[in-house]
Formats: sequence, structure tokens, C-alpha cells
Amino acid sequence: MPKDDAGHAVRLDGLPETTALSAPVLAVGLGRGSSGKSTVLAEMIWRAQAQGRSPIVADGDARSKTLSHLFADATAPLSEEIADIKLWLTGLLNRAVKDQRSVVLDLGGGDRTLLEYGRDLRLVEFCDRRGIAPLGVYVLGPEAEDLSHIVSIWDAGYFRPKRSLLLLNEGTIREGRTVAGAFERTMNDPGFVRMVEGGAVPILLHRLAAMDAAKSVRGGFYEAATGDGLDPVQAFMVEAGLATLETKRQEAGALSWLP
Repeated sequence: MPKDDAGHAVRLDGLPETTALSAPVLAVGLGRGSSGKSTVLAEMIWRAQAQGRSPIVADGDARSKTLSHLFADATAPLSEEIADIKLWLTGLLNRAVKDQRSVVLDLGGGDRTLLEYGRDLRLVEFCDRRGIAPLGVYVLGPEAEDLSHIVSIWDAGYFRPKRSLLLLNEGTIREGRTVAGAFERTMNDPGFVRMVEGGAVPILLHRLAAMDAAKSVRGGFYEAATGDGLDPVQAFMVEAGLATLETKRQEAGALSWLP
């Protein structure tokens, strides 16, 4: 059985082996609307649950509320006011430290929130000192605005952890465009190159077949891959897609980064 970068076994059916992490993870999703960011974060949560872990689900995206719709135990700020969001973030961090639990956090756009909160707290330094592993989850489509948005967050420096994923989402490509053609300009952009040179790990996310059907299954993608709630063809498509994703993360050396 293949191993990941931390020496843990990886199953070939897309269902990760149960593992014990050395430290809780603060995974922060960042990107423009319609980038697929919330779905990416949901997959990470379902993956952790399939391994027997229970990360705190934190939905700070007031516009889409995707995580709140998918997870009944998701927590959210009282309002979109920055003061309420900052108070909510502080509570999340205190809870993560006290309970030693990972947090998967959707910040919507994220730029203004991190700018404001970064004035109060050096977030990466706080995590490092309190035994939390910060993870930046940057998700983007092929549009120029998608890249400029995340580069502006990266360049601001308020949340630039050593572990950062730069996820190019094939699912956002308009029909008729090839993957290479859609992301060629992005990958050659100086901002993208600067992020990669600064340690961000790029991964191309392939479109997950039968994704909409899988999202409707209680328990999410990994439950759907076992055949619960889907027909055999759909279940196989989901299983194969998850296996491909796991392999990509393994090859990038990022499996042990996840919550």
C-alpha cells in the first residue's frame, strides 16, 4: 500500500486511512466567489470525518453559506460586521487551542477580514506558538480577477503560512476551453510565480464527476463513494475522482497538511 509524505498508508479507492495528526490544523479557505472554494473545504471536512476526526466547521462566507447548508454543526458570526467577525474568529482560535481540534474556516473573499484581523493578531505566529498548524487554501478559476484577488491577499502578508495550497479548479472552466489554455496565463503570471516561489504548492483540481449528486448524500463525497445514495456508476465516478485527488495531494507532499 502506498505511503504519504508522513508515512501514513493511502488507500487506492479514494478513502483515506484513519490517521492521527500531531497538531490541530487551521485551514483557511480564500478566493473569490464561484471559485469552488467552499466545496473544496467541504471535501476536506468530509475527508477528516471519514478518518474519524471532527474538525470545527466555521462558515464566515455570509453570501453563500455553503458550509452552513452542508454541515448542521457549522458555526458562523452573528453578522457581517467586522467587529462580530473578529469576535467570532477569536472564539474559534481559543476553542481550537483549548480542545486541540482542527478548524476548517471559510472566510468568503477573505481579504478585508484578514487585513482587519491581522492588525490585532499575527495569526501565523499565534498558531505556531500555540501548537496549531496553519494552512492556506487558495482556490481560483482561470479568470484574471481570480488570481489578482488571491495574490493581493498573499502580498498583504497577514496570512502567509509555510503550508499553502494553490488550487486551480478545473470545475470553473467555461465549456469549450481546455485546461492548459484556461490556466496558461495564470501559471505564467508574475504573481502566481511569486506565490509558488514563496512556498505555495500548486495543484490542478480535476472536475469531480457526479459532484452535485454526491453533495446531496448525507455524509458527503466519501459516503457517496461507498455507494450509499448513488447508483453504481455515479459512486464509481466519485470514488475515482477522490482517488485522483488524494494521489495529487500525495505527490505534492501535502497529505499531512490537511485537517
